[in-house]
Amino acid sequence: MIRIVHSDEGWRVGSVFTPDFWTPPVAWEVLVAEVKRFDRVVREGIDGMGIDPAFIPKP
Repeated sequence: MIRIVHSDEGWRVGSVFTPDFWTPPVAWEVLVAEVKRFDRVVREGIDGMGIDPAFIPKP
């Protein structure tokens, strides 16, 4: 349950489970790169458990 919001300083990422905690602001390009990295790591982890990650929609 990830929250991503735009602020005057850049994009910030937080969680609905810790509403008072946010990352420092980052540029759009940094956010996109990290989301892609997260997606890749999740897919690799699921594949490592023997589950076909194809059921996860592509971004």
